[in-house]
Amino acid sequence: MLESNFQLGCGRAVRWERVFYFFGLIATLGILSSCGSSTTATTPTITMSCTPTDVTLLGTSQCTANVLNQSSTLVNWTVTGATGAPSGSNFGSITAGGLYTAPTVIPGSTQQFNTVTITAISQVESTLTATQSLTLLPPTAISSVTCIDPNSVLATTVSSGNQISCSAVASTGALVPVNWSVSNKNHAGVTTNLGSISTQGIYTAALVPPPGQAVTITATSQASTTETLSTSVTVVFGSAVLSGPYVFSTSGRLPTNAFWARTGSFTTGGGSLSGIEDTNQGGSPNTVTTQRSFTGSYFVGPDGRGTMQFCEGSNSACPLGSPAQAYFNISVVSPNQAQMIEFSAPGTSSAFSIAGGEMLSQSPSVFNAGTGNLSGTYSFDFAGISSAGTEQSNIGDFVANGHGSIATGSSSTPATAPGEIDSSINGTAQAKVAVNSTSSYSVSSNGRGTMSLNGLTFSFYPVSASRAKFIEIDPTVAPATSASILSGDAYIQQSGSTCGWALNAVNGLAVYETSGTSSAGVIGDLGSFTATSNGATGTIGSASIDENNAGTLASTVGTLTGSYALESCGRGTMTVGAHSYVFYIISSSNAVVQEITSGVTAHGILLPSQGGPFVDATLTGSYAFRLGGTNAAGTAGNREDFLGQLTSAGTGTGITGTLDLNNFGTTQAGIPIVGGSYPPPAGGIRETLALPLTTTPASTRNLVFYMVSPTLFFALDTDAAPAGTSIGVINNQF
Repeated sequence: MLESNFQLGCGRAVRWERVFYFFGLIATLGILSSCGSSTTATTPTITMSCTPTDVTLLGTSQCTANVLNQSSTLVNWTVTGATGAPSGSNFGSITAGGLYTAPTVIPGSTQQFNTVTITAISQVESTLTATQSLTLLPPTAISSVTCIDPNSVLATTVSSGNQISCSAVASTGALVPVNWSVSNKNHAGVTTNLGSISTQGIYTAALVPPPGQAVTITATSQASTTETLSTSVTVVFGSAVLSGPYVFSTSGRLPTNAFWARTGSFTTGGGSLSGIEDTNQGGSPNTVTTQRSFTGSYFVGPDGRGTMQFCEGSNSACPLGSPAQAYFNISVVSPNQAQMIEFSAPGTSSAFSIAGGEMLSQSPSVFNAGTGNLSGTYSFDFAGISSAGTEQSNIGDFVANGHGSIATGSSSTPATAPGEIDSSINGTAQAKVAVNSTSSYSVSSNGRGTMSLNGLTFSFYPVSASRAKFIEIDPTVAPATSASILSGDAYIQQSGSTCGWALNAVNGLAVYETSGTSSAGVIGDLGSFTATSNGATGTIGSASIDENNAGTLASTVGTLTGSYALESCGRGTMTVGAHSYVFYIISSSNAVVQEITSGVTAHGILLPSQGGPFVDATLTGSYAFRLGGTNAAGTAGNREDFLGQLTSAGTGTGITGTLDLNNFGTTQAGIPIVGGSYPPPAGGIRETLALPLTTTPASTRNLVFYMVSPTLFFALDTDAAPAGTSIGVINNQF
């Protein structure tokens, strides 16, 4: 037992209670130290997994790693192939986030090496790793390719500009990742009018069908270019082919035999339209309507034929089938052009007028340029009836200065002065006159212009800076019972200067067409010739003319000769056999033409012929056509107009199609053409064509046509009296 004060070392006396406290503290620290030194350190670990473990080529698998007892849980990823896999093989790739993407082919292209190893490596300790084996599977086979329309209905046909949604599906029903492409079935070299398809499989049809109308939509597996499947889709015309602003014109007769013409412009879209027009109706007195507004609607069927109607004087909607004042049947050539004839209302067979014409896409620039959208030297062809009600043709040229003034010519110096007019009235050529000093023009913001030209007043609608459609709008002035009614087109001359033409402006093979009246009745001519210039004189050789003169047919092929002369400002004269003409140049071997043979008043156009000679395959594909004239020989006023669509395989036989006819106010729509044919080509640009019509009784339209190009042909009705005299064009659609 210790005393309360005993001595510890150094002779210092310490109380015993303090000694016990000291030793107790030491013991406690010892116990705590003993507890810490007896705990075992935890070992870092890593685990990983990938889902799925079976991966289709170009498929993906998500890999994750779990790191424990380490200062960082981040890992690096690597991909290695099976032992023995060929050097340089692609084993796929993996992202920093662990997303593995399989390669496009199995390494070595054999199942022997169809495994890969995914390794997760700790970023803190490179020896800390985990692995997962993945099996590479061949690409999923495409079981079917289907396309559906916006109503989720299976689609094998799609119309102009419309869309269908396509998908590639495996036998399990799962979607297969694919790349999409479009080609032209049976026309491997054709790359136009195919439409387009997005990466999501949305196919958008072209506005105009491709040759043969069928496109092949192909799905190619993203995993293997050898895994493909295709489906065929038929592309047809639809209303979307017509969209935007257009200028239009028609001319012909009323059931009273009075002359009738209309010219205007409208804007289309979504099956609706709105515009303005000028009309001129013959009679006693004639009736002129200017700047009449209208609304309307239109529809284009699968073969490019369609219907259109105007609600005149209205700003309200005018859906198809509702009452309207003007009805048309149309045949689409392209998004830029359609042929048109005036027609009866749906469900009826009696038309207000018998007239034909065209609509042309209008350049938007004409609305912004003011008078500047008519600037330069223009050659024009205006035709119709005189104030006496007889056939009249005016052709010539004028110079628009872009500011509302028309340059004048001088009859004393006709060879150098621009601004001249040649007229033919009732079979008699009139003396050429110069454009006078009072001529002028103006253009309003709606694109419509007016022009005073040698005392005649016209409205005009520019198609572009290089072309405009005109219609005379002079009212009857007492004591006259009628004013003249003229309509037609003006084309800018391409010489580059006001008077820069030389004789070689007409050169090589050319084709022309004229129509009008003779002393016998309505006359139509088609012709071709080869022009040669030697600098001083122009000669015409190897000329042909086919003529239907009130049902009397005449044909001379390749044996006619003639000559031509040309003034520097573009006016020329020409003889072909016994026929005499005056013409005004537009561009090389392109001119407006007036026949001045005694007793004939006729007008038309001259164009260079390209792409000949005509062979069977030239007439291959789908075509729109329109012809107009009379329905009976010798009766000048019994007007008929017809248009339609033809399909030709380029073999000379088996031509099919459909014809719409306005026969002096009595209409028939959808007349089938079956078994059309043409004989073996003779090596030139002239050919004949027979179109059997499925009518009661059966009938056949016999035509002769001249090849302007593989996409344009002039055509003339060659049926003898009393079948009629019609002339027009055949345009390639696709």
